[in-house]
Amino acid sequence: MTSAETDNLVERVLGGDVDAYEGIVRAYQQDVWKVVAAMLLNTQRTEDLVSQTFINAFQHLHSYEKGRGFSAWIKGIARNEVRQEFRSRMREDRRMGLYQAHLLQTYESPTNSSPVDHIAEALQVCTQRLPPEWARLVELRYQSALQFSEIASILGRSVAATRQQLARIRFSLRECIERHTARL
Repeated sequence: MTSAETDNLVERVLGGDVDAYEGIVRAYQQDVWKVVAAMLLNTQRTEDLVSQTFINAFQHLHSYEKGRGFSAWIKGIARNEVRQEFRSRMREDRRMGLYQAHLLQTYESPTNSSPVDHIAEALQVCTQRLPPEWARLVELRYQSALQFSEIASILGRSVAATRQQLARIRFSLRECIERHTARL
């Protein structure tokens, strides 16, 4: 698609012809896919981020400057989506590592020969107390090691809602584990 054709489609979309955006998606989907797939190396997550790229591009279409190269503009959005995904993963990994270190430090004492065993026991007890829907989410994420997008698809909810729910579950489990191990 030529730059003029793309600029024409952009003008139509901005003018209220939302259906014209389909032409933009068809024209640039493969380019965006290549950028995301090369950076991410995960097919399922690539699909999610390609979709998110086009959603973000649509929401910010008014900031596109005609004649500046739509391909470069949308690929920049795609790269930013992947970077955000990496930052999100790193934050989650860091939180989990800090929490594990905190638990080990908190419950490590000369009288406790194996704090890990106590924590594992508390986790098992607390997990059994979870509502069935929460237990299923924990099972899908940590036992089946599924990505958030896969879990969201299975449960019929958005990725953001899935992440938020899992954050609430982890908080609840942490409180339960702390209560349980405080009794030991």
